[in-house]
Amino acid sequence: LELGQVRQEIDRKIQEKEEEFNNTRKNHQRAMDSLAASLEAEQRAKGEALRIKKKLESDINELEIALDHANKANSEGQKAIKRYQGNLRETIQSYEDECRGRQEVMEAVGISDRKANALSGEVEESRALLDSADRGKRQLDAELADARNAVNEMQ
Repeated sequence: LELGQVRQEIDRKIQEKEEEFNNTRKNHQRAMDSLAASLEAEQRAKGEALRIKKKLESDINELEIALDHANKANSEGQKAIKRYQGNLRETIQSYEDECRGRQEVMEAVGISDRKANALSGEVEESRALLDSADRGKRQLDAELADARNAVNEMQ
């Protein structure tokens, strides 16, 4: 009976150890499955990260090219602005020169008008004097003719 109990006890302990071993194996298998899933997820994440890294590098390269183009366009724009500013300065200078020239011409026209008016007045005065001199000459010619007639009659 004792031997049967010992055997029963041993069988029970073996059964417990087998159950414990099976539980440990199941736990280890779950841990391995979990590790495998984690490893697979990490590999997927790493692949995704590499894909994103390549995409970002490509985007960076495109942005650098776009930046170069923008810088070149900006440089050309700055040159064009400087050119336009130079042209504007020249145009303003030309305009101011033309305005000064126009002002000088207008002053010269004013002076010429005053001179013309003065000369016109002098011409009128000279005509009046000439007319007066012509009348005086005719009158003298008439008096001379009368005096000659008188002298001729006296002869």
